[in-house]
Amino acid sequence: MIQRPLVSVLMPSYNQCSFIGESIASVLDQSYGEIELVVADGGSTDGTVELLRSLQEKDKRLRWLSERDTGPAEALNRAFALTRGTHIGWLNSDDLYAEGAVERAVAGFAAHPGWIMLYGRGVHVDERGKELGRYPTVPPTVPVEEFRKGCFICQPTAFFLRPMYRLLGPFNQSLKTAFDYDYWLRAFLAFPERLGFLDAVQAKSRLHSDCITVRMRKVVAVESMRVIAEHLGSAPSHWFTTYVEELMAQSPEERGVPDVRQHLLDALEEIRDYLGDDDVESLKNALWENL
Repeated sequence: MIQRPLVSVLMPSYNQCSFIGESIASVLDQSYGEIELVVADGGSTDGTVELLRSLQEKDKRLRWLSERDTGPAEALNRAFALTRGTHIGWLNSDDLYAEGAVERAVAGFAAHPGWIMLYGRGVHVDERGKELGRYPTVPPTVPVEEFRKGCFICQPTAFFLRPMYRLLGPFNQSLKTAFDYDYWLRAFLAFPERLGFLDAVQAKSRLHSDCITVRMRKVVAVESMRVIAEHLGSAPSHWFTTYVEELMAQSPEERGVPDVRQHLLDALEEIRDYLGDDDVESLKNALWENL
């Protein structure tokens, strides 16, 4: 009998007790049984630890640790250090695998021995799991410059082989939100001919008020521009203008900043080194004229 590969799923977690049980179930209930799930919790105080302890008693494929960390990137690196599998998945503690996702990923690698990473399609869902729309995914046949427009890989749909982590190195712990964006760019630049795509919905990415994408919009924009500039040269200014538009669409109470003009000028200074030579002054002038 041919031994099937072990799939190790990394799950960073912090105070997501209301979602993590469903996320864990979406992993352990997969049709592909050769799975281990390693949860790296950042010291949750909302009942997550008690839930993890209870779930581990029911299924020993779940392993976990809980200690303070500097963010999800460090949690992922800690989780990886505990894994044993040849195939690596990564699911946040509020996201969900689609049925059959792991089986399809393993079959994809088996059918294409040259692949070192693959990803599929994803959908956004709300707090209750209601679908909000498709993630804007494109296959890896596009040039790496496509990343300048935005991240087209829905993170929980991605799987990679263990050697990729060894070759690329750990997730960048200095990034609090864009460490996945950074990792995919590093993979595209290092292995342009070894990236695969599954034309199937592989995961559900949850959007809610406390998720990083929603809660840390400024940091997302700034870090994304930093990542683009580091890997591809200067970053397009649309990352900043989109943040401005989103901020201005909110009420003063929702913004949470006492002086919106100064807030945006300070943000512009943060991204100065990531922009092209002409973009800084034009953006600054636009702020002074329109705010």
